Amino acid sequence: MDRQALTDRIAGQQVDGLSTQEATWALMATNALIDRPADDGILIDGAPATGSLVRVLDSASAPITVENTGTDTQLTLTTFGVPTGAEPAGGNGYAINRSYYTLDGEPAALADLRVGDRLVTVLEVTPFDKGEARLMVSDPLPAGFEIDNPNLITGGSLANLDWLGLESEVSHSEFRQDRFLTALDRQDNSSFRLGYIVRAVSPGEFHHPAASVEDMYRPMYRARGETGRVTIAE
Repeated sequence: MDRQALTDRIAGQQVDGLSTQEATWALMATNALIDRPADDGILIDGAPATGSLVRVLDSASAPITVENTGTDTQLTLTTFGVPTGAEPAGGNGYAINRSYYTLDGEPAALADLRVGDRLVTVLEVTPFDKGEARLMVSDPLPAGFEIDNPNLITGGSLANLDWLGLESEVSHSEFRQDRFLTALDRQDNSSFRLGYIVRAVSPGEFHHPAASVEDMYRPMYRARGETGRVTIAE
């Protein structure tokens, strides 16, 4: 393995610019290099760096000092965490919007629901450019909802919602306990809609995570929608 060529190539790309396969190969290569001697001159808080470095930090943690006292080299720092506030809607190459309707096709609000109410969730994805894409759409559910009878959508049994023009040509859909997932191939830049039915099952006020869309082979092209709140009464 040409270690220097590999690290130079990975260091020159953004992490979110790697495809799923490239990210996996990079992880496997990194794991293979962990047991090799560290570069001379790299100090972590004044001590020589050995092996991989993973630390859990919080607001009370002391800063970590990284020094290079040897030859020029490239270091990659990866951080993970949970944002303190909701990220705004946005993206690159796509936009995604989520709306709700009654089974009669009327727009529905999420502030005055009752246990047992059923709604149609509609996700509208808008591409900003032409090009072949293999997309994954993910819509997490709030804690008070569950997906209800997915066969009504896949079987085309909602006559009152024909005007929504829901996309039927999808590669795969999953109606999970905590989210709705769909994979589909696109050849143009036309907008499309996906839909499924939810039922209110638990009273309370719940956070509603944002829906997202991502090009599986070009992950720099992705978008997230708005977060929200859901209120369900007995």
